[in-house]
Amino acid sequence: MAIRIEYLLMMVFAILLVAVFGFKPTSKEAIEAKGQREVEFKDFFAHTIKTDNSGRAIGASKAVKYKHYIDFQDVNVSDEIGHRIFAKRAIYKDSMLYMSQRVKLSRSDGVAFHTKSLNYNIKDRVITTNEPFLLEFNRSIIRGERLKLAINKDIISAYNIEASIDFVQK
Repeated sequence: MAIRIEYLLMMVFAILLVAVFGFKPTSKEAIEAKGQREVEFKDFFAHTIKTDNSGRAIGASKAVKYKHYIDFQDVNVSDEIGHRIFAKRAIYKDSMLYMSQRVKLSRSDGVAFHTKSLNYNIKDRVITTNEPFLLEFNRSIIRGERLKLAINKDIISAYNIEASIDFVQK
């Protein structure tokens, strides 16, 4: 029993016709890996106003609002006490600000921290980093790891401290 090539070609042609006319293709919108952008701002600035002091402020050269988080570039955060945090990049999600790339935290008393990344819990006002950090104060340099700074309580803790302390006489 031999199958003729014409019958085989007709069957393939019929399957091809059913495939072309029988299936309706659907089009779906492409979604970015980060999620769907909702709003994008250039030269972003937000400020809280209080009656007794200046309040908190955040500024960025670019801010992109996604569904569950906000992505900032060249960010500058300040609070009513005088703390300022600068970073190249930051992500705000669920009352946490995750900052990375050349992070600097400076206080009004002259203390300055430098690190690669840090996490700022805005609700509890606690700053933490697992990266090595450098602290500068009155020509003194302190290096360490796993910094924790409780802003409300004014408590600083860290591990593996190396210090070069320079006493300034008046």
